[in-house]
Amino acid sequence: MPLQGKTMEHDTGNAKGECAPRSISIQADDFSNKKATECSDGTHAFAAKRLVPYPLPNTVNLRVGSDLASVNGDVDEIIMLESGDLVRFCDAHESSNWSIAEPPTTDNGSVTIRLATPYDHSRIIALEKKALDDAINRLCYPHKKDNNTNARHSIEKHDTNEERFRHVASDSEASIHSSLKINDARIWKLIPEEEDSRPMWRKEFDSGAISWRYDHAGSHNCVEYFRVRVSLEQIERNCVDFPFNLKQCVHQQRVCFFESIPLSDVIEEAFHAVCRWHPKGNLVDNVKWAKLSRKMKFLSNVKNAKHEIDMAFVRHNQDRKLDIGRFRAIFEDIASIEHPALSKEDALSKVIWSSIVMLPDVNNMIWMEAKRMALDVEARRVCAQSRISALVRTHFRKAEYSKQKAAAVAIEKHGRRFLASVFVSKLLHTMRESEAHNHRVRCATVAQTAWRRFFWRNRFILYQERLAKEQRESIAATRAKLRELRERERALIIFRGIFRSESIIAMVTISFLDECDLQNENSMTIKVYIPTTKETFVFNLKENAIRECLEKALSSEGRLSWDEMLKEPVLHKLLERLVLRVVRGRPIFLFCKRNIVEKGTLIDKRVVSASGELFILSLFRSPHEFVFSAYQCSACQQLRTKLSMTKLREWLSESRRKSRRFGIPSVQANDDASIPDVTNNVELIEWLVKRVVIRINPETDTMQLLLQFEAEEERIAKQVTKVQAQWRRLMSLRHAKQKAMHQYEKIFVREISSYAYRNIQTDERQWTKPKLLGDGDVDNPVDEWRIEETVDRSTGQKLRYYANYATGQTSWLSEPDAARMIQRRYRSKHESDLLGKKLQLPDIVKAMKFIHGARAKYAGEPQKLSNMVNFALVVHCLDLDFREAKSLYENALKQSPNHPLISRAYGILLLASRESPHATTFQLACRLFHESDVVDPTRSRFQSATEIYFRWAVLADVRNPLTLLNYALLHQCIYKAYDRAEKIYRAALALDPTNTFVVENYRFFTDERYPGGAYASLGPPYSVVRRSEVVEEHPEWAEWCKMLDPECPKRGMEIFWYNRFTKETRFAQPSQSSIWEDRMARATCVSGKTSSWVEYWDSRTKTPFFYNAFTKQYACSGDRQKER
Repeated sequence: MPLQGKTMEHDTGNAKGECAPRSISIQADDFSNKKATECSDGTHAFAAKRLVPYPLPNTVNLRVGSDLASVNGDVDEIIMLESGDLVRFCDAHESSNWSIAEPPTTDNGSVTIRLATPYDHSRIIALEKKALDDAINRLCYPHKKDNNTNARHSIEKHDTNEERFRHVASDSEASIHSSLKINDARIWKLIPEEEDSRPMWRKEFDSGAISWRYDHAGSHNCVEYFRVRVSLEQIERNCVDFPFNLKQCVHQQRVCFFESIPLSDVIEEAFHAVCRWHPKGNLVDNVKWAKLSRKMKFLSNVKNAKHEIDMAFVRHNQDRKLDIGRFRAIFEDIASIEHPALSKEDALSKVIWSSIVMLPDVNNMIWMEAKRMALDVEARRVCAQSRISALVRTHFRKAEYSKQKAAAVAIEKHGRRFLASVFVSKLLHTMRESEAHNHRVRCATVAQTAWRRFFWRNRFILYQERLAKEQRESIAATRAKLRELRERERALIIFRGIFRSESIIAMVTISFLDECDLQNENSMTIKVYIPTTKETFVFNLKENAIRECLEKALSSEGRLSWDEMLKEPVLHKLLERLVLRVVRGRPIFLFCKRNIVEKGTLIDKRVVSASGELFILSLFRSPHEFVFSAYQCSACQQLRTKLSMTKLREWLSESRRKSRRFGIPSVQANDDASIPDVTNNVELIEWLVKRVVIRINPETDTMQLLLQFEAEEERIAKQVTKVQAQWRRLMSLRHAKQKAMHQYEKIFVREISSYAYRNIQTDERQWTKPKLLGDGDVDNPVDEWRIEETVDRSTGQKLRYYANYATGQTSWLSEPDAARMIQRRYRSKHESDLLGKKLQLPDIVKAMKFIHGARAKYAGEPQKLSNMVNFALVVHCLDLDFREAKSLYENALKQSPNHPLISRAYGILLLASRESPHATTFQLACRLFHESDVVDPTRSRFQSATEIYFRWAVLADVRNPLTLLNYALLHQCIYKAYDRAEKIYRAALALDPTNTFVVENYRFFTDERYPGGAYASLGPPYSVVRRSEVVEEHPEWAEWCKMLDPECPKRGMEIFWYNRFTKETRFAQPSQSSIWEDRMARATCVSGKTSSWVEYWDSRTKTPFFYNAFTKQYACSGDRQKER
């Protein structure tokens, strides 16, 4: 049975005249109502039978007008076609029926079919065109009704069925045809329906009723198997239904997994589908069961099937209903009745796949699950293929890489050998030129240093001049702009003065509006500033309002000109319009535009004399205030002031309080003995008139009317103003000093060893202290490095440098750069401590020559003693292969048992390898060293091995602890330099503290350094000093002290002596006489030439001591004081 799947894509490379087919409409042919079917050639082929199209797993190539069709693919099923068989091409439903004239024939490997009549593709093309035109008319003219019901029916049928049958029922996407030729066309054979053994679900699939849905189209879902991710969208497109032979299908098909769905899932889905029938419920009742049995036609081949079905329901129901378990059991009974010869599972499977799988819900579930299983298997196969391909590529790549690597190693080895010889020759030539070049460089460096000093000094001077010039220009421009604004504001001011109202002093400014506001009606502004609250009240007046106020105030008969209105006495009339109000303790000013005629009742009017002139004093009283008006006859000027009732009461109360507190002088007894009441007008008027003051205003040089308490308050305000001015001056000086403290800092100038002052914001520097600092001074700079920036005048780029203002130092190096230089210097010092003097080039050349020559010579003559010894040293020191080196040393010792170089090198190898038993190995090594010292006491015959092999090994691989171990044993056993061996041991332990060879050798070395050991020293190493603590000190010991080692491995050696200055250690107490002799050698005489005791000063310990030249005795300062 052929597999259905994705149709084949169009072949874009067809021959000339071929084209892709258009979509084919679908028509289902019904043979049941026909007595005979007329073929395309007009013959009656079959009697009245229902024929169905059966897909064949092949494709054919057709040519319009030809009766021959060539077969593609497997011909096993095509070869069984016989004469008279009916077939269809391209479309299972729309194609005509074509009769086979002759059985398939084979010619030169190709199979051909001869049709009874020439092939004609016009019917399919006409149906396609008609369906397309009808669809376009239906879309363009939806309001137009079609009178042809048959056409409408065919259109509707086309719309409803085209998408259902397109993927398997036709080959419109797979076949490629033109007006002359059709390639890869599908072929169906018409067979009687009773001969079609396919199950119902397969028939529906082959007929195209099961559509393919792209569930993952446009999504980004992925699955991962074998560490490979693949897109589900791509897998879904690959697994689309394939209409050809299953053997030709590359990808997984869902039809292959249809019968792989577990029966339990199918039965469970069927149970839930039946439960969802109306009325919905959770169980299957008898009605739903009867309906299901009628639909599925259970036991159709069994007699009395209805009775058997009812009895099965009776046996398994509970309260006339079935749950999921009983639902499965009833199917098992039906399967055993219908297929008694089969096993229980096989019978149940046959019943299930022939019946309930055709339920719509169950069918949809099975196809979805089959699709999921096909996608999962396909994804696993794709991921496995990718992983296998990756592994295979990796294998071949590794093999190719290994081959290339071996070739590259060989090429590099020979290349390095050649380059090394060339390098040495060039190096010797370069050394001769290097000395001359270095001399020229030193001379050039001196000249360049002098030139750079001169060049940068001039550039810095120019930079300072340019910076000062730019700053002066900027300050001048800013001042000019501010001056212009200030002059403009001053030009607009026409009056400025101090205004006082009820003890509230305010500053009044009257000015014209700015030119930019001339388009408005306002022409003058009055600003009232109250210093106590720091508030400003602004009143904008129109020209008409100003003119009206001033004309009424002056009682002018005509219109005033601007010259008359801008006079200062006239402008004072505007100030009389300012009204003071106190709102919740806050004073505010209002500008009153009412008539200036006084309010209230005239209660007194008299002539008074003041400042040599006569004034007419009028007193008005209103419910809220008293108004005093004085007319100056000589100047025709009106003076005015007022007194509110609240202020009057406060004034009277304050007067009574002062009279009671301070007493009243006898001269004023008649006036102030009795303070009048507010309701007594006569006494109050007399009391007030006596306290009216008319004087010349010292600020405006005009007459001024005010009351006695106002004059007193004005006097007090002047005094307070003076005090406040002095206080503000003091605070401003302190503030300026504080600002200067933060704005300036000290910098140390090394050239003159003095401090200068630097402005932090402008970077200006001066030698003198800023005047704002006064007697104080800024703190000395902190000893730290800071990042500063300067500008390169030639390029304009910012350059960063580092400065320490405490020491006056500057540097282009940052702290990390300086630290790296120190680290390099420390590493160089550390290497010199380990390796001694620096290797020269001739030593390097000699070492390289010996090392490379040793391997080649040993390969040529391995039995020669010198070749054997040199190669053994290479294997021992450079290759670090102790086992092979031991065998080489032993063979060399057999040829020359007393050779000092072989014995010493072999002894070092024995100690480094730590072979068991350790005691025997150590004794053998000591014997070899002793015999070598007898033969070669000066170690001259071992010096070349030391330089060429042991020392060069450390230079070549300083990070390897074993090379350091060999070098440490060299100094320990051969040169007896125990302190240097200690440093090398500790360097090796720092690289690898877990190396067994290094740890054991170092432990044995430290244990044997104590008295009585093989490497006994005068005292412990410095590493022991760092972990020890001082337990006793005495003045006569000077720099020596007694220390205790808490981790001493040898009992009884915990105490030792240590010199703080020379870093010497001693297990035995130093001689006291030698201590005094050393102090005398470095001390200076202080006094005591006239006595027997002479005082000396020890510059190292910073302490004095005494010496008696007659008794040859020494004494400390403390002992001398006790004697006295």
